[in-house]
Amino acid sequence: METDDRYIVPGLVRGLAVLQQFSKTNREVSISELAEAIGVNRSSTFRLVYTLEHCGFIRRIGDSNRYTLSSRILDLGFQYLSSLELLEPSRPILEHLRNQTTLASQLLIRDGRNTVIVDCFQATGPFTSTVSVGTRWPAHATVTGQLMLSTLSDEAVVALYQDFSFDRFTESTPASPEALLERVRSYRGKDAAIAWGHFNPGMAACVAPVFSVEDRRIVAAVSVSCPLGSLSRDEFDGRIRDEVVKAAQDLSRTLSLHSSQF
Repeated sequence: METDDRYIVPGLVRGLAVLQQFSKTNREVSISELAEAIGVNRSSTFRLVYTLEHCGFIRRIGDSNRYTLSSRILDLGFQYLSSLELLEPSRPILEHLRNQTTLASQLLIRDGRNTVIVDCFQATGPFTSTVSVGTRWPAHATVTGQLMLSTLSDEAVVALYQDFSFDRFTESTPASPEALLERVRSYRGKDAAIAWGHFNPGMAACVAPVFSVEDRRIVAAVSVSCPLGSLSRDEFDGRIRDEVVKAAQDLSRTLSLHSSQF
């Protein structure tokens, strides 16, 4: 999508860049660190931080010169999640999938070149997943992303990854638009996909598509994951796959029923 730079507000872009510097591993940031990260001088960074603090999105830590996100930032995420029509009907289905498999279960959507977890349930077994709501993964490198990209035409996939740097995570990661397109094509029409050390060398995952009511477009994906060795490949390819497919189909049907009520 082409943009007209005349309509871009630079201050807003820089303010959003400030918020993006905070993460699970970078919870506290100083003004000098922010200035270096977003590429502006300390004076301009101070004004950005002051404005965000005034609006309640970040807060100063005591009397220090370090800042962290405020709880108000959660409002933006919760408002977005509550706007997803699939979130409420998916919860019991996702929980049932976790109970049936004992594995961590997730609901994901695609956001451009990334997949995003919008809901999840922890495994009931000894393994505790480190992923949480909001976790983002590169779509080109994950079986979930590749499956969800399969709803796009070849031309749309190529356009989406034009001038893209294909970071590789394992030998299974596509390293070019052509390789990605070949992988995407292989998932078209499939009711599930399995990754055995595909993105994370130590993890297995199974994912199935959730379809929209109107045009049978993939709008989300249901998945389970566990460490390699937790289950045999035969069990994963059989019983686990069947449960994931059933959950995705149940959610697609539930969305159809939900839509018909309005």
